[in-house]
Amino acid sequence: MEPVIKPSSRRHGFTLIELLVVIAIIAVLIGLLLPAVQKVRETAARMKCANNLKQFTLAMHNYESAVGTLPPSYNGIGFGPGWSWSALLLPYVEQDPLHRNLRVADTIFGLGVPTVTSDDVPGGFSQTKLSIARCPSDTGPDINPRRQNHAMSNYRAVAGPTTYPYFTPELDMGGVMFQNSQIKLIGITDGTSNTLAIGEVKYDLTINKLGCIWVGMTGYLGFSIRISDVMWWVDESTAKVNGPAPQAFSSRHQGGAQFGFCDGSVRFFKDSTDPNLVRWLAGRADGVVVNVDF
Repeated sequence: MEPVIKPSSRRHGFTLIELLVVIAIIAVLIGLLLPAVQKVRETAARMKCANNLKQFTLAMHNYESAVGTLPPSYNGIGFGPGWSWSALLLPYVEQDPLHRNLRVADTIFGLGVPTVTSDDVPGGFSQTKLSIARCPSDTGPDINPRRQNHAMSNYRAVAGPTTYPYFTPELDMGGVMFQNSQIKLIGITDGTSNTLAIGEVKYDLTINKLGCIWVGMTGYLGFSIRISDVMWWVDESTAKVNGPAPQAFSSRHQGGAQFGFCDGSVRFFKDSTDPNLVRWLAGRADGVVVNVDF
């Protein structure tokens, strides 16, 4: 007699319980993997951001070799608008065609209007997105709607450690870049490795952080002069990294923000960094010795 073969009571594939177990295991693995992926992504973004700062600070050296001084934070007459330090550096960061199209070398920014919008720049060139001007971690738009619709930047000149409450034209704020400044590297007596040049600023309207722009200082907005388009000083409130002050240097990097020094180096400043340390590093010739190994 042939043996009787009973059909299997189990269908091919997974049972419902087994399938749920597999889904649960996959969910756990994804939960474990996602933070690691995000950490790697942020590390890469922070490195790219640091490289942007480095390229700008090295471009400042090349500018000084060609022109004789470091670039000003912007060049403007009185309270009027002017081309920014980053616009002046365009030929030194492989953006010479953009520099020529904007006519930075032979025109006034905005051709003399008191408030320069993107419509006042022929060809729409001030809306050109520059990778070197953007921190990859920042989530702001490519065009800054709070700064006359020019292209966004996340890097602003550190004007100095002044505590003067009002802006006056061509005020020497103690740093290396302020309006129409003509500072030479040899004039940074505190040492280029101990003096800040530029720092990060983020765009986050929920906490009144407006980022900045790379093309220039746009002039008037109401009763204020928009120097924060391109530069700011570090006083008692703005020296707090990621602090509540609207113009405080800040970033989307977890726990701090990056600054470029006049020697081309880049350092990460934690949120807990002593504000006085930031202020001392902002000055080019205050004679204060600061330990920057942090």
